[in-house]
Amino acid sequence: MFIAKSLISQKIYKLAIMLQNMDINVYIYGPNGSGKTFLANFIASNDDIIIENIKTIPITQSKRIIATGNKKLYSDLEDFFSMQIELKHLKERKEDIKEFINLFINQAQKEFKINKKITYKYNNENLNELKKNIYKKFLCEPKNKKEIINTLKDYFEINYTENDTYHSMLKIFDKALIEVLLDKYKSKLQVAKHLKINRNTLSKKVKEIEN
Repeated sequence: MFIAKSLISQKIYKLAIMLQNMDINVYIYGPNGSGKTFLANFIASNDDIIIENIKTIPITQSKRIIATGNKKLYSDLEDFFSMQIELKHLKERKEDIKEFINLFINQAQKEFKINKKITYKYNNENLNELKKNIYKKFLCEPKNKKEIINTLKDYFEINYTENDTYHSMLKIFDKALIEVLLDKYKSKLQVAKHLKINRNTLSKKVKEIEN
């Protein structure tokens, strides 16, 4: 499966369809978590060999090679591969993001057998990070205040040290709450209004959590 909603991905998709029926070695490169393995599996047949993060020229053989790496080839490997395909970071393929989020949510529901709906906001992650964070949300997201308290108790039991103070612990709550509300309302004035605190107080707290 290869998701192709963005213009960049659609061009790669059309090329990949062609490559499925061509007997040439293919090299796919791009940053970590850009979907190179997704694309390699989409192109490859059962008889092809997929090599991730290729370093050396494979031993001569009759089977086709679909390889991946982080950079474009300029060495002896370049002559071995008739086609090189570049995959950009996911943040440069914005139309693909929603599709990948839905894919990983559906996978998590099936793997964990958890029938619940979640919302997830993309935060410039690569595909590996995106999948990890969505799975974590399924497993770790508390359902009610009691579960939240128990989660916090577990955190403090593990992470609290004698150097921590009441004020430093409160900064954890302030940071989480203020960042969520700033992202939601896009305005310190609106955040202060909804929290029912003075705007100067909010500005002070924002500076504290940034340090």
